[in-house]
Amino acid sequence: MKNNAIKYRKIRGINRRKRAIERWGEANKILDVDLLNQDKRDYVEFLVQPWSRLSLINSIYPEPTGDCEYLLIKNLQKIYQSWQDSLEALQTPYYLQIWLRENYVSRSQIVCAIDEMKDFYDDTFEAIDKQPKNGIQSSIHYNSNTAEYLDCFEWKLYRRLVHYDMADEGDLEMLQYIDPIKLLRKEIIEGQEQQIVEIDKVWLIS
Repeated sequence: MKNNAIKYRKIRGINRRKRAIERWGEANKILDVDLLNQDKRDYVEFLVQPWSRLSLINSIYPEPTGDCEYLLIKNLQKIYQSWQDSLEALQTPYYLQIWLRENYVSRSQIVCAIDEMKDFYDDTFEAIDKQPKNGIQSSIHYNSNTAEYLDCFEWKLYRRLVHYDMADEGDLEMLQYIDPIKLLRKEIIEGQEQQIVEIDKVWLIS
């Protein structure tokens, strides 16, 4: 595997991007209750160009910052509140979360589930034992603009993990390019030795 440096592409038309974020938030505010009753779960991803665009070359767009980051967080909160109102009206136990990614905020989601799927996401993330002293205020996303929306909730920090098979040559090659600080531990899972790797931290409403 050739370890090429990632090149970051400049994002042009910021005002157009900001309008697109607002449209994305407005379009996803209403929970599709019929679909939820059918599938028992639903979610919203941040599908706004250029951040949701698949790059076929060795370059990516930088994560949203400034006004774009602020609008993303504002609309995550607005969608969450609207979905919560709809779920309360159903009068059934439910799971509802904002998955606020720390390093890759463009991959944040709102996720919900009901009935037999309510506990489906319980083991998606691993809780971090030693929480940051200042809570969400320690997040790179917390500032004077986003505080209005992030302070609406109490947050807890979790890890997003992936497992690499120590018997797989491809996985072993991939591990050579991962920052050693992300290598948490090794576990035996279904008889196979697995390297547990942290790929991001995630803030969840507690």
